[in-house]
Amino acid sequence: MTGRNTMNCPFPDEAMKTVVSYLRRSGQTVVFSESSFVLAKGNPNISVIEQACADGAVSLTEDGSIQVCGTRIMAELDTVKLRRRVEDHLRKSATKQDIIRIAACLGIRLK
Repeated sequence: MTGRNTMNCPFPDEAMKTVVSYLRRSGQTVVFSESSFVLAKGNPNISVIEQACADGAVSLTEDGSIQVCGTRIMAELDTVKLRRRVEDHLRKSATKQDIIRIAACLGIRLK
């Protein structure tokens, strides 16, 4: 298997909480304006933020920060705890097909 396979994965709940908290503290929200998502003054609307996540306007970066319409915010996610929870879940419930799809999503080459 080569190439990146895209899975329709939801934006992580902990990251979403961080985004909403940041927006509330800064008095901003995400809105759709002129064919793209942008930051504007206002109260956060969860459904619009979820749409922005699906569109890629809100995303996780390689260094663990979160990109919100071009603004970088630091995520305070406990990655050790998250890793343990993911590993535990995979051990208990993932099928071989699930593991292969995850590997493809991560760009891991299967031999």
